[in-house]
Amino acid sequence: MSIVLPTTKVKAERVNPKRIVIYSKPKTGKTTAYAGLDDNLILDLENGTEYVNALKVKINNLQDLLDAGKAIKEAGKPYKFITVDTVTALEEMIMPLAIKLYRATPKPNGPINSNINSKSL
Repeated sequence: MSIVLPTTKVKAERVNPKRIVIYSKPKTGKTTAYAGLDDNLILDLENGTEYVNALKVKINNLQDLLDAGKAIKEAGKPYKFITVDTVTALEEMIMPLAIKLYRATPKPNGPINSNINSKSL
């Protein structure tokens, strides 16, 4: 099977994506674009929203993130969009908890996958 590249715009199949990941080099305008979305809450994990007018909350640690999630739920999920800025910062923030939970997980008697080395975690 070969790929046929389009020569004109392909009609949208959905009105609104449920999730979207925007990836680009730093300082290319991603946060500015998020700020332009109506009814979008930006969870700022890198202090990168200081220069934009937006619905935004600074998240400094995992507890702040959990508190923001709780507040959003308690408010009845009032936002059309929620942006995590950035996923890389989110990964760094939650990695210690992920490792702790992994290490606390009961291990089987034999190896499941020889490529996984729990000591490297």
